[in-house]
Amino acid sequence: MRAHIIEDGKVVNTIEVDSLDFLPGLVEAPEGTSIGWDYIDGAFVAPYGAPVEVSYQVKRSFEYPPIADYLDGIVKSDTAQVQAYVDACLAVKAKYPKPE
Repeated sequence: MRAHIIEDGKVVNTIEVDSLDFLPGLVEAPEGTSIGWDYIDGAFVAPYGAPVEVSYQVKRSFEYPPIADYLDGIVKSDTAQVQAYVDACLAVKAKYPKPE
């Protein structure tokens, strides 16, 4: 799981851990939060005091595989490579569904 290290009410680092018991001051990191955020009364607050909601489109854009992988598969007539690209894209869409 992704966790933030909190010092003096501020996120100072982000690490991957198996348990929050790994280090004092660890808090599970909600999606979209990062170093520099404040941690006040158990809530994360974006710098400048405004909470930031990251859209599903932005989240997806960071995780889609490179389009070059798809085009390379087309050029080589490699149906397995093309299908792997499509499957990866569908997995990202499932992870970040479009809001209803």
